[in-house]
Amino acid sequence: MPIKRLKKVWNYCTYSIPFFIFVLILIFLLNSLSDFSLNIKGGWFKYIESWMIQAIVTVFATGYGLSITRDRINHGYRLPKIIPKEILILGIKGCIVYMVYFTFQFYILNYIASIYEFPLFNLEEFLLDFTDNFHILVHTDHKNALTFFSLSGIIFYITTFFGETGLAKLADTQSLSLAFNVKSVYKSISLLGWKNYAMEITSITIAIVILGYLGSLELFNSWLDIIWGTFFGFLVYVTQYLGIGAIYSKIKDKSILLEQTE
Repeated sequence: MPIKRLKKVWNYCTYSIPFFIFVLILIFLLNSLSDFSLNIKGGWFKYIESWMIQAIVTVFATGYGLSITRDRINHGYRLPKIIPKEILILGIKGCIVYMVYFTFQFYILNYIASIYEFPLFNLEEFLLDFTDNFHILVHTDHKNALTFFSLSGIIFYITTFFGETGLAKLADTQSLSLAFNVKSVYKSISLLGWKNYAMEITSITIAIVILGYLGSLELFNSWLDIIWGTFFGFLVYVTQYLGIGAIYSKIKDKSILLEQTE
């Protein structure tokens, strides 16, 4: 399933070469600015200046990512057109939705981690560092470890369902109120089915983990490392937003079908 998904992502991205290059540049800027901000020198002014530039690029990347989500919801087959004003507005709203839902997720998972004295749980990082996490399971109290991973996993999935469905609703309608309408989000998740949603999220996550692992491999040349990391960062970026759109597309299609049969 993840390999099939990756093939679809590649076909979608390479249908329009100019937009393909645009997203590559966007990911390169994000990676470069992130690395630059970690090693910045020159006082607070330089730091704030760097942070503002990074924030603008992040907003733009979020906005274009949600444009990809909207395109996939409507069964698009290529990267969407670049409309700066629309992307900027959608990006600002998207960052707000993302911060609210996933900050909530962070605090709950952090609270659970503090109770059991384990590292903060994240499914992607858990799979990437599976060897270390397996070591924790084997060499600590088995009952506490299993309880921690089980509880954290359930919370992670539920909060991710709500967060990504909220982002999808925003992409589809551009409405912040609908994105934060918990009752509407819950109905959308239930319409697809919680088990089906979990399977979809797991498939997307595995695909992202595979790409993230490949992108983290170091080559024998620094320039090749940059190109390699940018390419796989691009695939992670598109896979995430296409995945959100693919899931919500099924929800929307099912909702339309139910309305037609009533």
